[in-house]
Amino acid sequence: MGIKSFLVDPIGVLENWDEASPDPCSWSIVTCSADGQVIGLGAPSQGLSGVLAPSIGNLTNIQTVLLQDNSISGNIPSEIGKLSKLQNLDLSNNNFCGQIPTTFSHLKNLEFLRLTGNNLSGEIPASLANLTDLHLM
Repeated sequence: MGIKSFLVDPIGVLENWDEASPDPCSWSIVTCSADGQVIGLGAPSQGLSGVLAPSIGNLTNIQTVLLQDNSISGNIPSEIGKLSKLQNLDLSNNNFCGQIPTTFSHLKNLEFLRLTGNNLSGEIPASLANLTDLHLM
């Protein structure tokens, strides 16, 4: 729910995210595994704005985050580096600023990373070269 509270959702894609609901697998844009673990968030081109909450780092089983083509701003949360199972991260074409978090070097399973079309600054962390499964950047 922390993620929802930081985002502005003009078309109501997060409307059914209800704190009282015991099953986030029934929420829109959420993908779950057969055993009920949240493994994906997918809301490309949904008009979302606001910031991406640091609490995204609590989704420890997540494998895919697709938030491209929105208007999300602020820094990319360094807590994404805690998502050890993350394979696909697409934050392209938003309004993120600041640097790519150095904690991304912890994402040993990351295969696809797209950050283009943002207002990022600074150098790409050299430690990303150690992500041997990374195919696209």
